[in-house]
Amino acid sequence: MAIKDNPRFYELIVVTELVDVTSDSKPPEVFAYAFSSDGSMLTSAPVKDGSKAALRIPVSASKERLRILVGPASEEKNAGYDDLMRRGAQQQFLLADPKNPVKELRFRVFPDIWHCWFFRACFVRGKLMKRITVGGTVVEYPVCNATVEVFEVDPLHILIPKLPDAIIDRLRDVIVRPRPWPSVVDLPRVPEPFPWPGPGPDPAPFERRMMMAASGAMQEAATPEDTADAFDEIANATELKYIAKAGSRLQFQQALIDHAFIIRPLLCRFFPLLVTKQEVATTTTDACGKFQTVFFRGCNDTDIPDLYFKARQRLFGFLDVTIYEPKPVSCHTYWDYVCGTEVTLYTKHPLAQICSPCPPVIGPANWVAFLAIGAHALSHIYGTAPSLQGSTDDDNRGLTDSGAPWGGLLRPRLEFSNALEALGVKYYRISWRKGDSGDFAPLSSAVYHYYRHDVNTPTGPMPAWTPYLLGPKNADDGAGHMVPDLFEIPYPSVAPEGVWDAPPHISEIVEHFSNAKFPTQELAAGMTYDGNGDTVGADNSGKYQLKLDLFNANGQPVNIAASGIQYVVPDVPDLTGTIYTTAAAPLGLVVGSSMIVTLHVDNNHCFAGIDAPTIGALAADPCCGVLNYAAKDSVTMTWQAKHPHGFARYHFGVVRGANSVLQLPTPGGWDPVGSGSFSTTRAVSNLLNDNLPLGCAIDGCPVAGFSENLYVDATATDGWTSELGYDASAVRAFVLSSAAV
Repeated sequence: MAIKDNPRFYELIVVTELVDVTSDSKPPEVFAYAFSSDGSMLTSAPVKDGSKAALRIPVSASKERLRILVGPASEEKNAGYDDLMRRGAQQQFLLADPKNPVKELRFRVFPDIWHCWFFRACFVRGKLMKRITVGGTVVEYPVCNATVEVFEVDPLHILIPKLPDAIIDRLRDVIVRPRPWPSVVDLPRVPEPFPWPGPGPDPAPFERRMMMAASGAMQEAATPEDTADAFDEIANATELKYIAKAGSRLQFQQALIDHAFIIRPLLCRFFPLLVTKQEVATTTTDACGKFQTVFFRGCNDTDIPDLYFKARQRLFGFLDVTIYEPKPVSCHTYWDYVCGTEVTLYTKHPLAQICSPCPPVIGPANWVAFLAIGAHALSHIYGTAPSLQGSTDDDNRGLTDSGAPWGGLLRPRLEFSNALEALGVKYYRISWRKGDSGDFAPLSSAVYHYYRHDVNTPTGPMPAWTPYLLGPKNADDGAGHMVPDLFEIPYPSVAPEGVWDAPPHISEIVEHFSNAKFPTQELAAGMTYDGNGDTVGADNSGKYQLKLDLFNANGQPVNIAASGIQYVVPDVPDLTGTIYTTAAAPLGLVVGSSMIVTLHVDNNHCFAGIDAPTIGALAADPCCGVLNYAAKDSVTMTWQAKHPHGFARYHFGVVRGANSVLQLPTPGGWDPVGSGSFSTTRAVSNLLNDNLPLGCAIDGCPVAGFSENLYVDATATDGWTSELGYDASAVRAFVLSSAAV
């Protein structure tokens, strides 16, 4: 009948009986749905009050064959017809006629169906990240405010029976004759837009490479070695090979389903476009790039879910851009996804907008964390790393765990507990000194953090990043004096607008994660070398210390003991996940209310020099570089690779002609500079004839030109890169010519 207060609708009562629901059992939440004949939802209502639901059917649906469904509650505002049917919703067709309406419709749902509505939920979680290279260091940043779409890929027991006979026959060929597989030229290959997945954390996530710990560990993607493993498995799969050779189509189909590990990589490699999928959930990444959602598996699907992910982001305030959609789908499916485990997705899209890394810091109450110099965590520095305390001595204190010193512009990175704001801690200051005695001088270079906020444009709101000066600032002590060189702690409440957030440009990212600037290239400049390999200038290398202090709003020092504040350092290998910390005081890093960190600084330059090659006492001609040889002679090559304190490595190589590389003395490797003087001797016959390119004369080269190439690489780092301009290189050319020529 028509609803009295709204004649545009009439009411349909849907009565639902869930069979075998007892008084002590908890039935699922049930809804009634009305869909048009083409699958568009018209209305829905919860089933309640004695298993009844009242649907308001639009009069405009008159004379249309409606689809009335009873099924589980949907997470989406507008439930999808296909999704409800996949989840086992029950359906009746109804010819709508408002003049002679059906007043009541009854459903009887048996336990095997309504149990499915209740128990088939799958919790999906993950994070969407973007990798950025800053000065040679790869860092990961979360992609926030992105919409992640979750798809369920049809399992093999659905896909395989749909394959045409031609594909089935080709799969038989691959399995019967798996080696040498590249010769199977008649098989379809991955189309050009679909590159074969390369190494990395997110190419082909086949189930054998899904790394999980017992307590919900991250579910990781695999590497293309799975395909090679699959061919190895084929070679050992005697039963599968026999069925491929002699079995019927039905037998072979079942064998393919039973050997999923083998078949999935083959689909990726040879038939990438055959898989099908359907969207089962959407969700949004948070400020840390994390996402989570729940979808409900189909009632008729007994397979472990196989998931594929896409992501899009709204850019410029109006444009939805797909920033993650790896192809082909079959190569990027998380087969046999274990519900509740975390997947990590990496986007390479140049327009993908990132946010500040937000790994949680786990520490005691009221912590202050000295995390890193640049991107180099204190957990990898002798003297500040808890794991290196047993091997720390006066020589290596302040060096990285690889033995490298520091140089260039150093940028300490700090994090502060939000609880400090309530304690009245407003400012910090970092000071420096050479050695371990004497006065500290404050670092006073300007430091900016960025905050992200929306600005109105003709096309709508757009994100913008604005710098905010942390310091240096002056604080009024209340007695008419100004306390200088203070830096404001960037609590969440401090951002003038929006939220603190790293901007998309690399230089600004580096600035955003700086809390001070220590210009060692100016305050601790090193020596250079003249053309003869002699040092020039003063050597200011050695131990330097950074001191961290806290101040209140009046610029007065904070007593950390009285305030219950603890300095901490990271106790994890890297800073990309949860940062567990340990107290700095037991490591000897806290003096009074200050934290003091020692760094070994060395801004000295390297030297590279190559002497003229010799045969006996005869050196190559200084004018033309020619060195005459006899048949059994040997050539001695001498070079110098220097650093005043040995903080460098070198690589020496010889190239003959245009493309014959003779690596000497260590093929393809790097060696420590040590004392700085080196030589190697090689027989003339080896130099002339080793590693000749194809097509060269069988009896070798009677005359050949060579170049000696030396590169000396300084190991000093600023925490982001070791390319500080302290390297050196040299090249020398010579010609070997037979004395008989």
